[in-house]
Amino acid sequence: MNGHTNRHPNTQLPQLHVGHGSHHGSLSIFPVWVDSPRVTGLDWKATSIRTAEREGSPVVGELVLHNSTARPVVALEGDLLKGGWQDRMLATSLLLEPFEARVLAALCVEHGRWGGRTSETQGTHETSGRRSALSVRHGNLRGIDQQGEVWRRIGRYENTLGATASSSMLDHLDRSGSIDAHVLEGQRGVIIGIGGRVVGAEIFGSSTGLKTRWQGILEAAGLDARLAPHRRTSAHDARVFARHLQAVTLEDGGDAGMARAVRSQEGRLRTSGIVHTNARTAPPSIIHLTAFDDAHPLLENA
Repeated sequence: MNGHTNRHPNTQLPQLHVGHGSHHGSLSIFPVWVDSPRVTGLDWKATSIRTAEREGSPVVGELVLHNSTARPVVALEGDLLKGGWQDRMLATSLLLEPFEARVLAALCVEHGRWGGRTSETQGTHETSGRRSALSVRHGNLRGIDQQGEVWRRIGRYENTLGATASSSMLDHLDRSGSIDAHVLEGQRGVIIGIGGRVVGAEIFGSSTGLKTRWQGILEAAGLDARLAPHRRTSAHDARVFARHLQAVTLEDGGDAGMARAVRSQEGRLRTSGIVHTNARTAPPSIIHLTAFDDAHPLLENA
């Protein structure tokens, strides 16, 4: 991927094609194909980013991310980071330049700990592509008391599924079962239904990108599904959601490293993500996009 990132006009989504779903208790998963060229030239591996606390005095809401590779690397909102002074999730998405180091906003997902587990791991985090649940990420992207809302939403797992040693979202994920589903040929997204209704979707610029976060997406969706009634979401509802998503106009949301942030709020449909654009590329290419149905019961204020 070459060229410089520039501010761009509002963006329309390409055509989305929804495939047959699979059902796992309260969770329904629908594959999505995207009718646009795939984004190439990016490093999607979470392990390509070294993450550390701020030097001197660590700050709950900030981490230092360092791209350890010679290619632009993708850091995604909702990526989970284990260790350091406490487990965190990234609060925004970013495309880091080769070998770039940058401070990025983060949110605590482990309310009961502040301090290193051991002196060796106190300042660093393990990154593996695990994702925070959509219900928790929605508390961040709504923009109202993000940290408090994230804690309250993790508190629902604590109250319903049983407390963990340090109120860590990662501990809840560790004790949830795995979901048996695979990325299909050419698939670049997923629509997630929980408790009989679509809760949201994630769209990637390439199948490669989706594969690096796939198990994390399934694991997080399975955790949210444990809070919902045992109902399947219909393929009809998934396709209606995709049609509404295609009609969204993405507005420029400012700098995101080598990318631009985008967002929209149209009725009950909320989206947030990053795109790449340059003077030779039109329209901008979606690197990653998350969409929510704000009316889903799991996404209400905790």
